Amino acid sequence: MSLSSDAYLQVNRAIFSLANAYRSRMQREGRDTASGLNLADRSMLMVLGQHAPVAAAQLSQMMDINPGTISVYVQRLVQKGLVERTQSEQDRRTWRLALTPAGEAAAQETHHGAAAYTQQFLSPLTDEQQANFHNLLLKVVHELGYDWI
Repeated sequence: MSLSSDAYLQVNRAIFSLANAYRSRMQREGRDTASGLNLADRSMLMVLGQHAPVAAAQLSQMMDINPGTISVYVQRLVQKGLVERTQSEQDRRTWRLALTPAGEAAAQETHHGAAAYTQQFLSPLTDEQQANFHNLLLKVVHELGYDWI
């Protein structure tokens, strides 16, 4: 049996609320100002930590972010000394992106913080409910094309 329109709307609101709560908590706790890294920066570090070295075009496609926007994000992380660009030897027009040692440390700190925060907000669920939520969420995001997760 399919959900009602109202139930689908509740799911949509819940997804928005989770994303907004994450962003708000980072701001409230001062994590973005203390580190100088915002949510977009941290997202890029997490993806690069899993897939680097990667071309900017691939990163743009993986994250479903406009290439121009990816360029701005990458440039900001390069200026902070967290990401480095190296020219591909196979195709001199392509630049590969990788984390610097400082970027790797920032990515690790981001991973630990994200895992701890996620564990906290899933704490009202039983272990079985958390496992089910995890599996269902992965199924949905993979269907949306986010295979890097």
